[in-house]
Order: sequence, then C-alpha cells, then structure tokens
Amino acid sequence: MKKQTVSKMIDELNEIHKQITKDNDNVPKKVKKRFWKIVGQIKRTSNPDRKLVTKASKIRDLLYSQKYGGSIPLWLALPFLLFLGVICLYGFIYAVLNDVWGGIGGYRHFTIWWTMCFLYPFGRFIAGKFTGIKFDGYAIGSLIFPTLKINYPSYLTTSPPKRKWFFFFSGAWTTIVMGIMGIFGYLILRDTILLVPFVFTTIAYIPSAMGFLGKYGGEMWNFHRERKIVRDWRRIMASDDK
Repeated sequence: MKKQTVSKMIDELNEIHKQITKDNDNVPKKVKKRFWKIVGQIKRTSNPDRKLVTKASKIRDLLYSQKYGGSIPLWLALPFLLFLGVICLYGFIYAVLNDVWGGIGGYRHFTIWWTMCFLYPFGRFIAGKFTGIKFDGYAIGSLIFPTLKINYPSYLTTSPPKRKWFFFFSGAWTTIVMGIMGIFGYLILRDTILLVPFVFTTIAYIPSAMGFLGKYGGEMWNFHRERKIVRDWRRIMASDDK
C-alpha cells in the first residue's frame, strides 16, 4: 500500500474517530459504512501499516462497546463456561445411559443445545490458537450467543487465509460437538432425534457460508466475507508481482 494512500486513510480514520467519540450513541450509518470500508482495505493488505491497524482497532472497540457493552476476562469466563458446559454434557450422557425423557424438546435434546451454548466460545478459542488471533475477553455476540471478543490488532495483522479458516472452524465447531453428542446418543439408544441438531446446523451452514443469511449466518457469514477478501487479496498480490 502506497504511503500516500496510507496517509489519506489515517486522516479519514482520525476524522471518523472524532465523530464517534463526540457522540458514540448516535454514530451515522454512513460513518460506520465508511469505517468498515477502510477496514476492508486494510484486510486486503499483506503487511498493513501499524498506525492504520492501531487507529482502526480503537474505532472498532468503541463501536463494539456501544453495541455489545464490555467483556469479561478470559481467565474468569472460560473456566466458568467450561464448568457449565461439562455439567450439561454430564446431564446428556446420564440421560442417554438411563434412557431419560427423549423426543423433540425432551431432556436429552434440551441438554444438547445447552451444552453447545456454553461450549460454543471454545471453537473460537481453539481456532485462535492455530491462527494466531487473540481475544480481549468473553462477550455476547450479535446473535445473543456467548462468544469471544476478538483482539483486533492481532486480527488485522493475521493473513487473509488464516482469518478465513479461523471463522470456518469456529462455525464448524458447533456441528462437530453436536455431531459427537448426537452420534453417541444414536449408538446407545438408536434415537435419530438426537441427530436433529447436528443435521440442522450442518444444513444451515451451507446458505450461511454462501452469504444468503447475511449477518444472521454467524461465523459462517464471517467466513463468506473473509473468503471474498482472500480472493481480492490474491488478485492484488498477483498484480503487484507483475
């Protein structure tokens, strides 16, 4: 990215930052749109300028706080979520081994969803370990699910392909956990209803990964967005090599 372009983007980010800090609760949509457009440009850069990353991260944190509030430290949140997830998982295993109330909406079915709810953030945590993306803490995401707030400097400086696969695994984690639980229950009880959450999430991820569900597609919508960014990034890289 040319120095002149970087300087212009920094000036724009400084102006956006002033508008947001002036009235964080009433940020015009066009200001947010312009900000995310600049973020998209940064994402398509192999080695983004450090000043750009720092300024964009500060603005993103302000917008995040305005929309979702603060976050809880990982050292406090993750053990608690794991504890709750293990309790629900134990309840599921107990219900399967003792053939406790089944069917749609039954106890066994109920514990699958709650186990996934509490263990959901660990998909991001594991993906972050493999891609180098860090986290600022535990928070509530856009779909009112527990999630991990991404540390934006580490996110923007991670290569586009790694960001893409970060979201893919984060989304696939839901299906992996539900699949393991559903298959376990089926093998013990031959109860196909326990496979419903696994089948539902698997089918739902197809339109999500294609972008048909928009922001409601969760992690797979993020994967779809990053997949397009990777395509543009590779095209830019190829043109720079000529």
